Amino acid sequence: MSFGIFKEIERLVEYIPIETDMDGIGKLSSDIDIDSPFYFEDLDRIAVRLGVLEIGKNTISLRDIIRLLNKFLKDARVEEFVESPRKYKILLTSGSGLPLKNLLFEFSLSALAGDKLDAKIYLTHTYHILGLRRSFVLLLSIIVNEIENIKYDTDVRVLFTLLALMSEPNNVDIHFSIDEDGFSKRYSEYLQELQKLTLPTRSKDPIDLNSIKSY
Repeated sequence: MSFGIFKEIERLVEYIPIETDMDGIGKLSSDIDIDSPFYFEDLDRIAVRLGVLEIGKNTISLRDIIRLLNKFLKDARVEEFVESPRKYKILLTSGSGLPLKNLLFEFSLSALAGDKLDAKIYLTHTYHILGLRRSFVLLLSIIVNEIENIKYDTDVRVLFTLLALMSEPNNVDIHFSIDEDGFSKRYSEYLQELQKLTLPTRSKDPIDLNSIKSY
C-alpha cells in the first residue's frame, strides 16, 4: 500500500455521513448502516481506478471502503497510517518503552472480540500516542460503534484480522498464560481468523487476498 492510495481512500470516507466527537471518535448518522449507499461523484475516476466502483456507478457505502482497505492492507505497514512517519520512527528508536504497535494490535483483538469499550480506549490511545491518522481513526471508530450488529460480518473480521497481522508485536507473552493452558481467548480468536485467510478453498487453491474485496 502507498501513501498516495491511502489519501485517495480518505477522500472516499468524506462521502459517508458521520457524527464525530472531540477525540476523533465517530459514529454513523441515524438510520444508516454499513451497506447504506451514498451519492458519489467520481470526477477524477478515483473509485474506478482503485477498483471499488464499477464504471457508471454513482454510489458508495462503508462496506465498499472496508473491502478496498482489505485489498491493500495485506502489504501495509503501521508507518503508512500515522500522521508523521518521521515522528513515529523517532519514537520507535527513542527507547521510551511506549507500546506503539501493541496499541493497534490490542485494538484489533478487542474489536474482533466485540468489546466496544476496550476497542474505543485502545483506538483513542492510538490517536494520541501512536499518532494514527485522524481520518483512519474516524473510519475505525464508526465500524467499532456498529460492532454489535456487524461483529460476525466477514468483511469487518477480515479488516480487523489484517490490522492485527500488520501490527502484531514481536513479543506476545502478554497473551500467553500457563494457568490458562495457552494463549488468551482473544489471541486464540485472532489466530482462528488468521487461519481462515490461509485455508484452501474448495478448489484447493489458496485464497488470493487481491480478490478479497469480492467476498
